[in-house]
Amino acid sequence: IVSEPNLHLLRTALEQIDYSKMIASKRLVLITRADRAEMFRQLERFGATLMIGICFTHPLQKTGDPFYKEIHRYISEMISYMRANLWTLMGCNLQTCKNLIHNLPMYVSTPSVEVHKKRFFGYPAVLVSAGPSLRKNMEDLKRYRDRVIVIAVQTVLKPLLANGIEPDFVTSLDFSDVCKRFFEDMSEHPHIHMVAEPKAHWDVIDIYRDIGPMTLLHNDFCEQLLKGMEDHHDYFQAGTTVAHLSFYLAEYMGCDPIILIGQDLGFTDNVYYAPGNALHDTWRPEINRFCTMENKEWERILRQGGSLRRVQDQHGDPIYTDEEMFTYLQQFEKVFSRSQARVIDATDGGVRKSFCESMPLAQAIERYAGKSVEKHLFAYQSDHEWMHWDRLAQAREMLDQRRREVETFKDLVEETHGLVVEMLDLLDDQKTLNRKMIRLDELRSLVKQRYSIYKLVGMVAQTAEFLRFRADRKISAENTQGKDRQRQQLLRDVGYMVELRTGCDRLLTLLEEGFARFDQELERQGLNTEGDLLQTCSQA
Repeated sequence: IVSEPNLHLLRTALEQIDYSKMIASKRLVLITRADRAEMFRQLERFGATLMIGICFTHPLQKTGDPFYKEIHRYISEMISYMRANLWTLMGCNLQTCKNLIHNLPMYVSTPSVEVHKKRFFGYPAVLVSAGPSLRKNMEDLKRYRDRVIVIAVQTVLKPLLANGIEPDFVTSLDFSDVCKRFFEDMSEHPHIHMVAEPKAHWDVIDIYRDIGPMTLLHNDFCEQLLKGMEDHHDYFQAGTTVAHLSFYLAEYMGCDPIILIGQDLGFTDNVYYAPGNALHDTWRPEINRFCTMENKEWERILRQGGSLRRVQDQHGDPIYTDEEMFTYLQQFEKVFSRSQARVIDATDGGVRKSFCESMPLAQAIERYAGKSVEKHLFAYQSDHEWMHWDRLAQAREMLDQRRREVETFKDLVEETHGLVVEMLDLLDDQKTLNRKMIRLDELRSLVKQRYSIYKLVGMVAQTAEFLRFRADRKISAENTQGKDRQRQQLLRDVGYMVELRTGCDRLLTLLEEGFARFDQELERQGLNTEGDLLQTCSQA
């Protein structure tokens, strides 16, 4: 990565030395402007390499030019964001896959989000998050409620209802079963539409099905599992958090402007959550005269330890944020820079955000929301059929096909593993080794023919690709030749096969749980007999 703002100097360097081979490798990035969004676009494809590690050189920084220091800061922020995504992916992927499989019956039964595409074109949307500054905007939101589309993250749903504000939409995607607390005792609000990613915990989905209309979004893992069925789910970008999901939903519905409140991304007034949050109810049994709610908030902040960092808030004053929220900020700014809608940050406090305007909520609504939202736009709730139970039987049959395919794939993996272990003992007998290599190539070809199953197994064995990538980088860096290189490659393949075999076992276990979920739902809908099941499959 070469950063140089002086284009004349850069041109002179390129004229004096032949860099054509480096340029042709497509691994050279030239940065001439301190533009964070442009840098992110250029470096996004090198994410995996950057996460392994980066070395900064500092000679020109010593001249005192702030350009180089700013570039280094942007790159460090990007790496931090990518690493956070990696740890989330590797740490939560198994639970995520479990949630996806448990939610398959509802995934195939709920309608597409397409009914909302451009439905609220030109109307302002207010995205409500659970930051501590939210309490400052509650009254204004209540006063102007009928003039905007209100999209709430799941965490803030009950505080809004407690203040007499019923949102139009609530978003959910968190994989933990703790989130079901946000939706308990909601039977009196049947018109709030939930838009959720199917990776949300199945307890949340199970609870909300009896409350109001619900839409689950497209998911590649689910579609791979159901390969052979018609995909009826429309797609828009997956959310990093429920707040990001809310933003993508507002864009999809054509809302403009998109106004954010409660999106502090920092510890405004040295607290973590807005009052009345569901998490406060969890803490309440611990509260006494020696441990106040403020103590619990401050402990929650201090628990971030070394990940705390000082940034500027909207007013230019210092504010604390942590590594996790800082990565969310990077994602938001990236999204804001690309959005076709006007983005307004009406959060009264919180971290300063790029690529958006800042103004009070009341001012934003007065300027851009001239009339009430027309009621007929919500008529779809009564016009639509919200559950299509006739898809259950065919979906279960598709899942059974995947099970058989995974079992066949596992046999290939086990044969490959045994063959590679055998080849490790034949390094001194190259003639026999080459004969074995023919069979190994045949097995690789058979694996490629089952690429869709390979991808499914990889989803529950994320460490397999990561370890293989790291091993390949190590082999390339050490540049060994002959038998030593062969040994390194075979050892890499042995480890890879072990990880894939583990992935097959995990996926088969999850599929069994999926069958139980389908059978439970089929029984609930009165389709539990073998004859009913076969008849429904035949009709499908």
